[in-house]
Amino acid sequence: MHILNHHVHNINGDKMQIKDIMSRYLVTAETDDNVLYVSNLMKEYDVGFILIMDGQKLYGVVTDRDLVCDLANSTHKIKRYTTTKVITIDEDKSLLEALDMMKAHRIKRLVVTNQNKISGVISLADIYSTDVDSKQLKEALQTIYAINRNNGYYDTDVHDFIL
Repeated sequence: MHILNHHVHNINGDKMQIKDIMSRYLVTAETDDNVLYVSNLMKEYDVGFILIMDGQKLYGVVTDRDLVCDLANSTHKIKRYTTTKVITIDEDKSLLEALDMMKAHRIKRLVVTNQNKISGVISLADIYSTDVDSKQLKEALQTIYAINRNNGYYDTDVHDFIL
């Protein structure tokens, strides 16, 4: 298995379909694999997104953020950290439709399907490397990366920090 390099595509990003740029080489793990094994897969294949399978069926997905944020104990089964509400998109949809879904769910990756079977993964980075409409890309980025963790408790400005 290897990871596809992301290239800038010269065709019009507004008309490009997901299947034109999605990654077809997928890194997977099983629900009973432990966190250390999955972390090593992420490192070996330089990915931050792993499909977790229960046999031939998609159980969920795990991101590097899932593992880091939970300060995972490497002896636990990976299913403990798996997001089971997986957002999918058909490979014949447009990149703008993918951006809209990413924006709506505030996620950076979608599992791509073809007739309800997994055919790949598309990431925000994949779309970024195309010439898709920059205004819509900017809106999606702003929504996905919006920081709202302070909940108004303390609003900081960059000038509040001293070097």
